[in-house]
Amino acid sequence: MCGRFFLDAQAGDIVEHYNIAPPDMFTARYNIAPTTPVLAFSEQKFHLYRWGLIPSWAKDVTLGNRMFNARAETVAEKPSFRNAYKRRRCLLPASGFYEWRLEGGRKQPYCCHIDKQLFSMAGIWEHWQDAEGNEIQSCALLTTEAKGAMQELHQRMPVYIAPTDYEAWLDCRSDKTDEADRLLRDSAPDYQYYTVSSAVGNARNEGPDLIRPIE
Repeated sequence: MCGRFFLDAQAGDIVEHYNIAPPDMFTARYNIAPTTPVLAFSEQKFHLYRWGLIPSWAKDVTLGNRMFNARAETVAEKPSFRNAYKRRRCLLPASGFYEWRLEGGRKQPYCCHIDKQLFSMAGIWEHWQDAEGNEIQSCALLTTEAKGAMQELHQRMPVYIAPTDYEAWLDCRSDKTDEADRLLRDSAPDYQYYTVSSAVGNARNEGPDLIRPIE
């Protein structure tokens, strides 16, 4: 499970990586938690989606509070996620994410990253309307079985999409589904990690101190 990540980037970094500018309200964030807006790229532009996918058939938004991760192995079959996977895939920019491991009777947080560079995680998104017609766009982050060094830290990890595969992941035409399935199976990023302060456990905490290594 991945329940926290961070995006330590400036607007210029986003433009250089994706060749398109983020929304004017974009700012670096160091403790992105479910139910908050996250930057997402889909339909050839950036959006701010609520993190925690709300299925179109949900009676209220609270169902999405626990649907912030979708398992790559079952996303194509699960009723809550399958329509979004088939029709609405997105990229979630990140500089890294956090995982916790039980050590000495307490949970120690770790900052996980790829050479401290901007990268994209696989996501899916959905439309939802309330009884008054107000619409919310929400998303979920796809995870897969941990590989490489991550196996020592956690059982799961976010699905990484390489820049050369962005177009293939976002192409939701029916004859391209096999390629999306392949990207989920073959995701094997070289995630690295180091210990950080327990302050990241409180979603109200923010700032670059959260990603500084500690002994």
